Amino acid sequence: MCSFSKCFEAVSDFFQRIFDTIGVFIGTYPVVLIIMSLSVTIGLSCGMITLSSESDTETLYTPTNSRASQDRVQYQATFLDATRSNYRGYALSDLAMFGRLVVSSATGGNILSNVSLEEIRNHIRIIKHFNITYNGVVFKYDDICARQDGSCFVSGELLVTDAVYQAYLTGGITYPNWNNIDLSAILGQVDSTGGKLVSAKYLSITFNLRMDSAYNKAKAKAWEEEFLKRAAALDTTSTRLNYAASHSLDTELNKNTNGDIVFFSITFTLMITYATVVVGGDAVSSRAWASWAGVMAAGFGIISSFGLVSFCGVKFVNIVGVTPFLIIGIGVDDMFLLMSSWAETYPLRDQTVASRMGKTFASAGIGITITSLTDLLAFVIGASSVFLSVRNFCLYTGVAVIFCYLYQCIFFSPCLALHGRRVDSNRHCMTCLKTKSRNEFRNDGTSTCKVFCCGGSPPTKRGQDERYVETLPRKYLPRMLLNMWGKSIVILIYIAYLGVSIWGTLNFKQGLILKNLVSTDSYYHSYSETYDTHFSSSFPIPFIFGPTTNYTDKNAVNHMESLIDTAKADSGVDENSLICWYYSYRATTAYDNSSNVAFVSGLKTFLTTTTVFDNDVVFDSSETAVKASRCYFLSTNIKESNAQAHVMVRMRALADNSPLSVYTFHPAYIFFEQYVAILPSTLQTVGVALAVMTVVTGIFLPHPLLVFLVVINIVSILVGIFGFLHVWGLSLSSVTMIHLIMSVGFSVDFSVHVCSAYMIGKGRNRREKVESAIAHAAGPILNGGLSSFLGILVLVFSRSYIFNSFFKIMFTVILFGMLHAVFLLPLILSILGPVVKSRDAESPQRIRPQIANRPPTPPIDYPVCCQWRY
Repeated sequence: MCSFSKCFEAVSDFFQRIFDTIGVFIGTYPVVLIIMSLSVTIGLSCGMITLSSESDTETLYTPTNSRASQDRVQYQATFLDATRSNYRGYALSDLAMFGRLVVSSATGGNILSNVSLEEIRNHIRIIKHFNITYNGVVFKYDDICARQDGSCFVSGELLVTDAVYQAYLTGGITYPNWNNIDLSAILGQVDSTGGKLVSAKYLSITFNLRMDSAYNKAKAKAWEEEFLKRAAALDTTSTRLNYAASHSLDTELNKNTNGDIVFFSITFTLMITYATVVVGGDAVSSRAWASWAGVMAAGFGIISSFGLVSFCGVKFVNIVGVTPFLIIGIGVDDMFLLMSSWAETYPLRDQTVASRMGKTFASAGIGITITSLTDLLAFVIGASSVFLSVRNFCLYTGVAVIFCYLYQCIFFSPCLALHGRRVDSNRHCMTCLKTKSRNEFRNDGTSTCKVFCCGGSPPTKRGQDERYVETLPRKYLPRMLLNMWGKSIVILIYIAYLGVSIWGTLNFKQGLILKNLVSTDSYYHSYSETYDTHFSSSFPIPFIFGPTTNYTDKNAVNHMESLIDTAKADSGVDENSLICWYYSYRATTAYDNSSNVAFVSGLKTFLTTTTVFDNDVVFDSSETAVKASRCYFLSTNIKESNAQAHVMVRMRALADNSPLSVYTFHPAYIFFEQYVAILPSTLQTVGVALAVMTVVTGIFLPHPLLVFLVVINIVSILVGIFGFLHVWGLSLSSVTMIHLIMSVGFSVDFSVHVCSAYMIGKGRNRREKVESAIAHAAGPILNGGLSSFLGILVLVFSRSYIFNSFFKIMFTVILFGMLHAVFLLPLILSILGPVVKSRDAESPQRIRPQIANRPPTPPIDYPVCCQWRY
């Protein structure tokens, strides 16, 4: 134990010497450093001119280079888009483009009434006939629509025709399938009796669009934008409308987050106000200006990082909108730690400001460096994520952490040095003119108002210019924690916390519900709520057979039938939904499997009369062999995203285990991949981050017991955060994954402050050393936690899921981190903490004696414009 203590002291002395030198330099040249900071900030901010953003949902929230994205390349190369002439919704090779109306009766009754259907027909006419101009070309829906059998294919339009309405009135419409149409995808909240359609409350009308070329996709998107405007303006009397287009989510997501960034200005004001109120002091000792500089240093870090990273070509993503709120909290936390250490030098006023700044950095430098380094490393690890949104967020925020740390050193600290010079020369905080102490003003018979506003004197000991937020923890926390009742209460609360956390961890959900990304008052959110609740969520499950499949070979056919039969028996597959050219072809007289030539010849004859399968068979260049083909199932009506992903995984395993050359792919699989990848990716990233934090902690706190306690503390906090995802109603997704990565760094911050203060604090036994640790660390931790909470408080009012989830998880991280560090960790240290010989240095208590007793640094001759006369 002694050798570990000596090792800790040696490492501590080494870093203290380095930071002492840095502090002296900062205290010697404050004006130069301030000018340099401002110049760098202005220069880097120019990089924001190149800022570009990415708002595509697939790009941001699905894993890169996933199995589905690789399969899509092969799939699209094999099966060309057929939306121009033979649209089949289940056979699309890319996500559909469309405009959709979800219509319900204004009275909440049956939508299949004559009055409602007549109004719906009018809606359809308006949508079909509005004009739109793209690149100078005027076109209508008919010019860009997806076609089937020579006509524009509008899903659901058939049900509003007079012929179908008459059939409905006579009970001639079966449900859920009628004339090979899946009515569950068109009608919502249906009432049926004996397989006959009785009524429905919702009807979906989908205007499908062509996607056969990049130009037509661009035209289709332009049409969608106009569709949204026209749908919003439709005159409704007997119906109510929800509407959306295929790109609605991307548009609303970007709009929603950008709108909420205005909260940052409120947060900045709050932080300035809080810092001013907390730092206290009289007209001389007031640290208000210095605290403002600390908040500004964090702001400079944000501006500089955004400028530099965007200049390097990294795209801004909507999640980066939370970075300013995070960095403000980190910066203010560092500021309070530096101020706390500066307060420890008040008894050393006989030394120069530069010398005292050296002691301040020797005391606080390790703390702010560890916290910034651990936060940075967490983001560096997060930058390796398979999700682009996570990667870009970690890049922007990681660089912001670096700049925030640097500006605390080269902007705030020089401002603190100037503050020290002003205070030492007894100058007023507003006028910088020399003034008298309050007692001197009172002795002169000055009014109370003038005494309060003009009087002041330099503090001679810690606490004279501090407020209750800083002084109360070190006065009362030791009394509360270090008695038997206090320890018992903390242990009981911790056991309850651990129980709730484990319960929540076992029950949290995975996957990102995309509609949650937009504001609840968005038209898209309302549309998604209605459509997802009342319409079928089944999706196609295609099996693609490769060129080596021999359809005339009995063994190959048996394997094919075995695969299809196994898939049919899966609980997630509708056993009656098979759409397969091979089975239909085999049931006709054209079928001939006597040879490959005869098989292909008969197949071509079959396809000429059955166009529904035209998209499903691809011949080779010689037209004498089948290059690829596909058969489909539809899934059951699965609402849970994870269950949908599990069906994909099972079907994929089924195809992989088949001796045939076969795979399964559908464009929806691209989004299902996130549900498969999110948990392993999160556990891997958090695990690596935890391992790295252990190494870093071991470097700066080379004591195995302390490292162990820090790691246990981090794990305990992480368990709580995972568990409270369920309590908050959040799911594990690429959005919340970002917050979990951040939580690792924050958890280290809180724990290391206390352990470091314990080891280098005064005390002959564990109790005294814990009291010393609380006296030094509790105030800054609570102050930093409270300021971080204020930094995110305004996000409670945000309508953005991203900002809202950020608030919930960051509040959890801050709360649990503070409680663990201020209550649980001191309790453990009071029982198990290592006992080392106390250092003799009296003030500041964490400084090496040789630093504390070093002769004062001689004054520096500054230019007249930079001099502060004493």
